[in-house]
Amino acid sequence: MIRHALALCLMLSPALALAASTPDYMDQYNRCLKDAGAVNNGTVEACSNAVSSAAKREINAQYAKIHARLAIDFPEDADKLEEAQKAWLVYRNGHCSLAGAHVGSPMYEYCPMLLNANRAGELRELAGD
Repeated sequence: MIRHALALCLMLSPALALAASTPDYMDQYNRCLKDAGAVNNGTVEACSNAVSSAAKREINAQYAKIHARLAIDFPEDADKLEEAQKAWLVYRNGHCSLAGAHVGSPMYEYCPMLLNANRAGELRELAGD
């Protein structure tokens, strides 16, 4: 199970680096694992949760900034952003539930971390950051 998560991490690292130039969430995750000294389900869970929390804070900040800007000049687009974010949350939760059930239990934390990091990059791009 850990091998699958690490292999997925290695495959997605370049895509995440392109989508999110700063902050580098994968680097934060890898440093966390290195600092933990061992890679096991517990460290994957702890590191994934820590990085995911940071990415979620960025998602919330970027969303608020974009929504506020759109609400002034393009209220219909502000509504579209809200709909898109709600749909993305449904997708993230459903996809990661399946990944955890069929890839392995570390994916319950690792998968949302990956998707949150990617979403932060998408919103950063939409914000023009």
